[in-house]
Amino acid sequence: MDEGWIKLYRVIKKHWIWEDPKKLKWWLDILLSANHQERKVLLGNDLILINRGSFHTSELKLSEKWGVSKTTVRKFLELLKNDRMIDTEKTKKGTTIKISNYEDYQGISEEEKTIKKPQKNHKKTIEEPYAIPQKNHKVDTNKNDKNYKNDKEGEEGKEEVHSLSPLSFPSEIYKTIFDEVGEIGYRTWFMESEIVVKGELITITVNEEFKKDIIQSRYLLKLRVVTGKKISVKVGGT
Repeated sequence: MDEGWIKLYRVIKKHWIWEDPKKLKWWLDILLSANHQERKVLLGNDLILINRGSFHTSELKLSEKWGVSKTTVRKFLELLKNDRMIDTEKTKKGTTIKISNYEDYQGISEEEKTIKKPQKNHKKTIEEPYAIPQKNHKVDTNKNDKNYKNDKEGEEGKEEVHSLSPLSFPSEIYKTIFDEVGEIGYRTWFMESEIVVKGELITITVNEEFKKDIIQSRYLLKLRVVTGKKISVKVGGT
């Protein structure tokens, strides 16, 4: 597990774990210890599958590795669990640690994943975010037709792109999220959501279960780090 690399966002400097050098070192060790791809490990006579973003260890091994007591290790892991940074599964053969939303650390964001999508009968290609359709975006592809005229513009071969609605930031938290997730992520998942800040809790209310799942799996951890607050995502009035 000494090869490769992990992402480390600069906003970690705003997270509570940055304030304690020892805990920061332990957290980074956990991130570096996690599997970057699933693999099987032999524990005694049992073969178990350790998923991407997880690794198998024990409180004893971590205490020896970090030079602290098992009690200190246990309390630290509980602290991470309470802040939903990890989940653990204990057995007689040790502890499996799973990093919550591991893709936010090691995965490539949808804004970074762009593919060249060729258009039929159209020499031009457009960049489109991987797996996220762009709303209200249409490209005419009949450029080879000499008699083609755009109904609205009256210009031959011109792309017809429906303009997007203006960006809106009802409160400061919307702008904070926009700065973190980018325009595509903000328009797609957050701009039409209701976002309320109350004390140390941010509540994001969306209109579809699908949006809730995407926000929780893709953005929740990064937004917790940026805002320093707990975040709850729900659908409608649930």
